[in-house]
Formats: sequence, C-alpha cells, structure tokens
Amino acid sequence: MIAVIFDMDGVLVDNARFHEQAFAEYFKKYGITLKPEMYGRGNEEIMSELFPNETLDRQIKFAAEKEAYYRKIYAPHIQPVAGLIELLKALKDNDVLTAVGSSAIVDNIDFVFDKLQIRNYFDAVVAASMVARAKPAPDIYLKASELLDVKPENCLVFEDATAGIAAAKSAGAKVVGLATSLSKEELANTDADKVISDFTEITVDEIKQIITQSKNGRTFDI
Repeated sequence: MIAVIFDMDGVLVDNARFHEQAFAEYFKKYGITLKPEMYGRGNEEIMSELFPNETLDRQIKFAAEKEAYYRKIYAPHIQPVAGLIELLKALKDNDVLTAVGSSAIVDNIDFVFDKLQIRNYFDAVVAASMVARAKPAPDIYLKASELLDVKPENCLVFEDATAGIAAAKSAGAKVVGLATSLSKEELANTDADKVISDFTEITVDEIKQIITQSKNGRTFDI
C-alpha cells in the first residue's frame, strides 16, 4: 500500500505572500521582518526566536493574533493550487490514502479545508500541535505515515519549502517539490525526487513510479 502526504501552506494553497503580508503588517509595530529561512517552520519556533524575552503565553498570543489576521486577509483570495482537486479525486478513485502534514495550527488547516471543501479527500491530518518537533525534524511526516498505517518509504510527500523537504526525506519518504514558494531551479538543489510547477504536471501513475523508483531516480523538468 502507498500513500500521499501533502504539506498545506504553499502546497494545497499558494499563500506565502499572504503570510508575509500578515507578518509585515501585524509585526510592523515591533519593527520585525520575517526572515526567508523561517518559512516552513512552526509558530512556536518562530515566536521564540522573534520574542526570546517574552513569556510563552505572550508568544502564543502573538502567534494566534497574527494567524487570525492572515485568515482575514486571505479569505477573499483563497483558491487551490492548479490541478489539486483533480489529483485528489484521482487518488481517491485509485484508493490511494492521503494525509495533510503541516506546521500550521489546526485553525488554519480547518480554514483551508472548509474554504476549498476538500476535507473529505483526506484520511488523516497532522498539525504542528500533534508532534514534539516542527520541520525540518521528521516528526510530522512520521506521525502522518503512522496514522495512515503506511511505512514512510511507501509514502510520497508534496512540499514547497526546504525545511519540509528535509523533514520528509529524514522520515524516509519520497518528495516532490512544488515550485510555489521557491523556483524550480532552487528546488533542484534540494533532495526532492521530482520538481513540478503545480499538480497539472503529475499523475497518479507517476506518483506510484516515484515511490518505487531507485534512490537515484530524480526527475526535474526545468
């Protein structure tokens, strides 16, 4: 049995610019700009780095307020990455198990599921709060494979960020890099097994081939 695990931000939705906007506007009063290398990491880790002298309660408050602001500004614009719905339907038709493994909070995952009406396509969901360590640690993807009852080496992960790709590879899964947050050229320099622009560039048969291919069978169409 095989399974497909999707990151959420930058994979199900191309929303990086709205997170950036939320950070820029919400934290402007603190004189803080998010560093590019922080994307793909969990809120707990980000807030502890941005506010090392604040209490944990204050860090949690900052994160919750920023995420609520993000949902407010993104709601009128949200749409799935091209080809996502068609691929989810095809995976379901082929009895391929699916999960979401995201560093996002549960409220943000519910927001995307409800707005895109895709909750019924997923057999399991792992949010940041369900694991001890955020990406690039493999915990999220190990937990997702556990919930699906599929070995990590029989899973394929869709990721857009270097931290997420590292997490998936550390878990033992195959990875397809999605060129939303990063370019195809940048993703080609990661350990991704294949790089695509969006989900119109991959099929269920190709997913099966990637999962079963040798470790050196990387594919890039740049």
